Amino acid sequence: MHIGIDLGTTFCCVAYVDNEGIARLIPNSDGENSTPSIIWFDGKSAVVGKKADDMKNLPGQYSHIYEFVKRDMGKPIETPPNIHEGAPYAPDPKPYEVGGFKYGAAGMSSIILKKLRLEAIRFLRNRGLLDEKADDHYPLEAVITVPAYFGDKERQDTRLAGLAAGLNVIGIINEPTAAALAYGLSRQEKKMILVFDLGGGTFDVTVLETNRGDANVIASDGHNTLGGKDFDEVIQAHIYGEFSRKNKKHIPEDKGFFVQRKALEAKHQLSEKEEVRISIVLTEGDLETVLYRSAPISLSLGDQFSMDDNTFYFTQRSTDLMSRCKTICNRLIEKSGLRWSDIDEVILAGGSCRMPIIPQMLEDLTGKKIRRQIEGFNYDTAIAIGAALYGHHKARVQDVVSHSVGIRILDENRYKIEHFIRKNSPLPVKEERVFAADARAALLVYEGESEAPDECVLRGRIELKNPEGDVKIIMEMDTNGFLKAIAEYEVNGNLTQQVLEIKNEAFMFDERLEPLREKISSISLTF
Repeated sequence: MHIGIDLGTTFCCVAYVDNEGIARLIPNSDGENSTPSIIWFDGKSAVVGKKADDMKNLPGQYSHIYEFVKRDMGKPIETPPNIHEGAPYAPDPKPYEVGGFKYGAAGMSSIILKKLRLEAIRFLRNRGLLDEKADDHYPLEAVITVPAYFGDKERQDTRLAGLAAGLNVIGIINEPTAAALAYGLSRQEKKMILVFDLGGGTFDVTVLETNRGDANVIASDGHNTLGGKDFDEVIQAHIYGEFSRKNKKHIPEDKGFFVQRKALEAKHQLSEKEEVRISIVLTEGDLETVLYRSAPISLSLGDQFSMDDNTFYFTQRSTDLMSRCKTICNRLIEKSGLRWSDIDEVILAGGSCRMPIIPQMLEDLTGKKIRRQIEGFNYDTAIAIGAALYGHHKARVQDVVSHSVGIRILDENRYKIEHFIRKNSPLPVKEERVFAADARAALLVYEGESEAPDECVLRGRIELKNPEGDVKIIMEMDTNGFLKAIAEYEVNGNLTQQVLEIKNEAFMFDERLEPLREKISSISLTF
């Protein structure tokens, strides 16, 4: 028995496949199908989900709240020892330090996953789908979803989070691919599908060909920090600005959760109504303002975007975000060698696609009718359903490489990246090449599309023990997108191999796992 987990920026969802092969949802302890990705944590005890969200209102508790952690997946807990702080290519550390321990985004995600795992075990045990002896320590198998645009380090962090939470991670699947499985596994016709997945914090767009239940990914693109949260912030910025303009005072930082909640509610209401009224009463002042979904057609273009009268038109204020989505979509179609006329259907996934501006933008872009509702397909749960199905049908899915991978070489007295594995290559993939090398050479593996090392991400380094001469470099990437580099050379007539399994956190995955697993195991969860 395994579960599929949609580990989202703002919400999570869990599913399983029953004995009849049908994917079904696992409700959480509140009886809901989705769990807010919000954590209250003091270093010893943790609360996850709606109850953690409610604790934002309690005095003195906001400093213990953690959310949107998925956007920091892949970022180190500290500056790696081989990189100087302040260097132009230095990563931005996100330690998430609590009680003297640096959990990182992987650790915070692990707290969420621990709750999801425990709820799933209890649900499946009660349904007789797990042995009664399967206690809360049972290593439940899981497929976890990630944005298609996640690179190797973000995927490693996701796997680390799952393992530390006590899960046996049997697969990592891209979110749009999972959505396509939920949509097309039972459909027999051959189709070219574009999945537009706008979640709470990330955006992915993927082109797949489905045929008799098989799914072959053609190409993927996206952005790790573009999602519903950014649309919320458009409304939040207006609230902050209007409050300051009227009251000559700023909204205090510890009341930020209140503005955040008001903005989210307003966004949801604007998906159903043409206008919504917001009322805010604080000790620093009050505010009453009306937000409109779109500017009237009769209004001139200049007046639609004018800030002089402080009228808020959500569609017009979101123009920049929509332009970014359109650019990524067009770039994907161009890079996949297709035309919009080659796409048979556009599938919406992710709760943020409920905003009317999303399907409208896609209809303008593609010239196709976008279905707002598909029978048996839910924006919020489709990705978890697809993840659960993937565990049963791995052989029917072929995904692609999210970012190009190569090594640093010296070419005409300057360093450049020699790419081995190109973005959107079908997985699994293996490439090998032979290079002339100095004795005791260094193998540096990079991820990125540029030939300039400074514009790519260093993923691993290994000091070789080779003599001067030829060295064969082999690059392998498996179906989960995990990378391995192998150096082969002869020493005194004997073939020698040095293997570099690319790890995250300055390549110290194994060193982080056990301490993190021990910490997560010791945390008391309140349901």
